[in-house]
Amino acid sequence: MRLILLRATCDDGRTCPNINATDRGTHLVQGYPVSGLDLAGHLPGPGESVVEIPSSLLPELAADDVAHGAVRRTDRGTLLVCGRLVVEAEFLQELNIPAGEAAVEIPISALPELAVAHAR
Repeated sequence: MRLILLRATCDDGRTCPNINATDRGTHLVQGYPVSGLDLAGHLPGPGESVVEIPSSLLPELAADDVAHGAVRRTDRGTLLVCGRLVVEAEFLQELNIPAGEAAVEIPISALPELAVAHAR
């Protein structure tokens, strides 16, 4: 799988929360794992996880958006993203995920705001 870095919160784009496009029509979202969370009545299922990212990674989402596909806004100025937990060694190595972070994969349709960036 090829990863294309779309947005990040640090200069190297890898050792911090970030969003990547894949060549299989998905996004990989790297952030801080959150557990024991009920996302608007939906608990993550088997193989799923939730990561928390700064809302600055998706400024297109209006402040009043409470639920947006796989993304939920918190009252802390962050977003929760629910998706398939990324466990493949090749992706984890390329992402260079530091301790205390994880990545989830979501359909590209879950973040239509990034569809233009993905098409590049």
